[in-house]
Amino acid sequence: MPGIVLVSHGNLAVALLKTVEMIMGQHDGIEAVGLHAGEGMESFRERVREAVLKVYDGEGVLIFADLFGGTPFNSCAGLIATREITIPLDIVTGMNLPMVIEACTHKRKKSLKELVEAVKSVAVSGIKFYSDLMGGKIFG
Repeated sequence: MPGIVLVSHGNLAVALLKTVEMIMGQHDGIEAVGLHAGEGMESFRERVREAVLKVYDGEGVLIFADLFGGTPFNSCAGLIATREITIPLDIVTGMNLPMVIEACTHKRKKSLKELVEAVKSVAVSGIKFYSDLMGGKIFG
């Protein structure tokens, strides 16, 4: 079963995990790490490394990051680029509730690669504009 780690600026990752648990109940193999104001990249990267190793059970880890190019993403990418962690990892940016719920729903049945594909699919299909659903009419 692939592990899941949520990373973000501030408390977004922690709050997202709590929201997932409110909807789906407790899940094993998922951790959240938020970058604190004033925290250095090395300290944050170490906390991410610890979270990855905690959720890893032999099937790889999918990391969700809030923003491409930000410190949380760059810290995770650095773990891969420097080969500091040599387990199968992938990172998806722009994390949102539908993506994380999809991953939690299917992580027990899918490989890391299959989980990445499922998350990609819901990342696109989960975005809706109310005006599109109402025939293009903008309200207000």
